[in-house]
Amino acid sequence: MITKALIAAAASLLVMGLEGLPAYAQADTVAEPKGITVKGLVTSLGGFSATVSTPLFVTGATVELAPGGQTGRQEFRVPTYIFVIEGTLITEYEAGPIGIKGTQYHAAGQSFMDNGGVGWWHNFVNRSEKPVKYLMLHLGYPGRPDPIQRPDKE
Repeated sequence: MITKALIAAAASLLVMGLEGLPAYAQADTVAEPKGITVKGLVTSLGGFSATVSTPLFVTGATVELAPGGQTGRQEFRVPTYIFVIEGTLITEYEAGPIGIKGTQYHAAGQSFMDNGGVGWWHNFVNRSEKPVKYLMLHLGYPGRPDPIQRPDKE
């Protein structure tokens, strides 16, 4: 009996509290999604997913390569996710398995994952007349440096 009375009192207070809210605040609490599009991230090897069993330290940046620009020879020491925002990013890998080694082209809206720490030296290049913009996320753990860059072989 007391429980029913407490529930009725709580419900009454809740209703009275909601009556004092402006109409838009009430509408926001029950609004259905509208005008939203969600696209899952897709890498060159399929859907973007991973299992993690250690604390993660995520760093990243947006990068813009000017026409004719390049990053120089580099290797990621931790797994790195790249999402191309604008233009076509060209990746030239010196090594890696079939499908990785060689030249890759990634257009706006496409993404790929570099496993990091496996000796996949690469150079990001922009051979177009327009800037290339991309998002780069390093997925490491505290204390692990990334990336490392070395000059081209002479």
